[in-house]
Amino acid sequence: MDNDAPDGGMLEVVLASEDALNPKLEEPLYEIKLGGKPHVEKKNVKVRIGQRPIARSLRELYEKAGKELPSDLQVFNSFRLWMITHTMSVIREPGMRDISGLSYEVQFPSDPRVTTVQLLPQTRFIKKVGAGLSTDWAVDVGLGLSGQVAPPAAITELLEQTDFVSAGGEAKAKIEISNRLHLVGNLSFAVMTPLVAAVGVGDDYCRWDFTKDDVPLIGDHLMVQILLVPKHEYELSFKARVTATITVFDFLPDARRSRWIDLTANLPRGK
Repeated sequence: MDNDAPDGGMLEVVLASEDALNPKLEEPLYEIKLGGKPHVEKKNVKVRIGQRPIARSLRELYEKAGKELPSDLQVFNSFRLWMITHTMSVIREPGMRDISGLSYEVQFPSDPRVTTVQLLPQTRFIKKVGAGLSTDWAVDVGLGLSGQVAPPAAITELLEQTDFVSAGGEAKAKIEISNRLHLVGNLSFAVMTPLVAAVGVGDDYCRWDFTKDDVPLIGDHLMVQILLVPKHEYELSFKARVTATITVFDFLPDARRSRWIDLTANLPRGK
């Protein structure tokens, strides 16, 4: 694996044949004396990950909407809730094998002690956008002050509850309902596939698995982690790694995995 850190904030990870979890699958057939033309070519897989994950305070987002922090949420006396955005991009190059699966892992150290509250995307929060034969998918959820999210079935109602433009008693009632739910706002972003598994809630380790659906896993992948962090921390150091699964011999899965990569997220000072 060869890494190059350009100035643009993205780190390129080259997953070569030596990064395969089962190197035997990377051996050309002619090298294992089966004769004929090799069916496995040692093509590299290139993935870029964001070097500067963006952190946003849920409390500050809530208060910027003109809402008063609920007195019954004691968690903010000792902790802050952060929305951390991770990015991963897959680059298609001539001759590169098709990728059937991608994984992105994040591991935090034991000190300071942090806890994952929520992870997005995951399949149950993904919905189809567009009409007809559209293959576009998106996460579209209502995000609460304590990190909870609303499932897709409740999105329309949540959006109506944040309608601060309309006048009249109905709009006022919706605002009051929204305040009781402690709704920060609507979180929406595109995803490349609806087949996503995310694990790690309640832990300092998390992982997203993306499986190819109708379209290739080429392009940008956005991942959001809601994280509970001790109040007086202003920087988070952690490590991440990526795994790409390709197909060899037309049917066998072959995974290539990077080393752990050190990353840092700055936490803006505030309440």
